[in-house]
Amino acid sequence: MAQANTTNVTPIHSPIAGVARSSILVDLFIAVYSGRKQDKRTQEEVTNAKGAASKRAASVYKSLFAECKELDDITKFQARARQMHYKMTLPWSDNGTRIIPVAEFKAYEESMNEYSEEFRNLVDKFLDKYDTLVAAAAFQLGTLFDRKEYLTREQVGNRFSFNVATSPLPTSGDFRLDIESEVQQDLIDMYEKRLSDQVAKANQDAWSRLYEVLTRMSDRLTTDEDGKKRKFHDTLVSNAEELCDLLTRLNIAKDPSLERARARLQDTLVGVSPDALRKEDSTRVEVKQKVDAILSDFDWGVSDADE
Repeated sequence: MAQANTTNVTPIHSPIAGVARSSILVDLFIAVYSGRKQDKRTQEEVTNAKGAASKRAASVYKSLFAECKELDDITKFQARARQMHYKMTLPWSDNGTRIIPVAEFKAYEESMNEYSEEFRNLVDKFLDKYDTLVAAAAFQLGTLFDRKEYLTREQVGNRFSFNVATSPLPTSGDFRLDIESEVQQDLIDMYEKRLSDQVAKANQDAWSRLYEVLTRMSDRLTTDEDGKKRKFHDTLVSNAEELCDLLTRLNIAKDPSLERARARLQDTLVGVSPDALRKEDSTRVEVKQKVDAILSDFDWGVSDADE
């Protein structure tokens, strides 16, 4: 599917100070014990067996717990926590920091607290069985097993963490520099431009989410030439409804075009159910026409060649 290039969407002229007052920066830090270890002895055996001239020709890592549901559950769970973090926030900086409206932060904090609690429960389950799992690994790994490679239960526990860090969004008014006013103004202008670019990036992410939902709906509601209806899950509707609700709070740039597009999708979904879209041809056709109209009426920056 083509990606929405929203650089051509209506420019945003809201003051950075307004965004700073109504938003907060958040970082999610999750650390998980990998249970992997580089096996230099086996690595050397492999490179020698393959006639490699350099020992660096191959790298061999072994799983210290070849079959460990408890550790797998933690790894999968942290991925789900990150997905929720991304869903409730917008991109801000290249180092992973995200931005969220202050009005949405309480819901975000409650959600992350729930994820943190469940994360700790999963970690405790793993640590409670740690000694037993190490003993089982001796049979699973065979000659690859080396007891010295296994940390103590306490050391492994310290490898897990789940933390959220928040910080205010700084503005150019925060500059306190003892330099010539002309140089200071140049720095302020550079900083203002950087902040404006970051707000535009966050706004672009919101547009891209809406574009993805709309194009997905348009595709799934298509009836093929042979008269066969394309299948879809109930989430086709529920995901669109959730996004419409979320974008009422994630429109940090107060983009009027984004709000109009969001509102039109929300109006389109009123009284619409997945079953109705499957069973009622008239409803399916009407909703698709409205979705296609939204895609047509806004400049998404996607050429026909990209679609």
